[in-house]
Amino acid sequence: MKIRSLLIAVSLILSVFSLRADEDTPLEKQMQIMARSMKQLSQQVGDSTKQQESITLLETLKKAASDSKGLAPRKTGSIPQADREKFLTDYKAQMDKLSEAFNQIEEAVKSGKYDQAKALLATIGPIKKEGHSKFKQD
Repeated sequence: MKIRSLLIAVSLILSVFSLRADEDTPLEKQMQIMARSMKQLSQQVGDSTKQQESITLLETLKKAASDSKGLAPRKTGSIPQADREKFLTDYKAQMDKLSEAFNQIEEAVKSGKYDQAKALLATIGPIKKEGHSKFKQD
């Protein structure tokens, strides 16, 4: 009987986690890709032996940022209709700013300027913080 109760409890917990995964919007999925790639990139961007891996991560980041630009944040629905166009224009400009930062980091990595790449990587945090404060729904 205890085993049966345990199995039921475990299946309920797993169903809750699978429901949460289904709730992620396409934009949130792109943001998850960027978060994982940024974590890995931050650990290796200064390592010349991982130059090609870093370039591949940067290409992934640029693609995710580009794909994200075409998606609307969840918060869009809570913005008054009259303000939505400006909200989305500002969001797209923020994604362009992020993409440009990724381009600069990629140029530094390709040129073997790893200290510069690290310094440029540090600019991503403030861009992320600014974007999340403006466009991410609480």
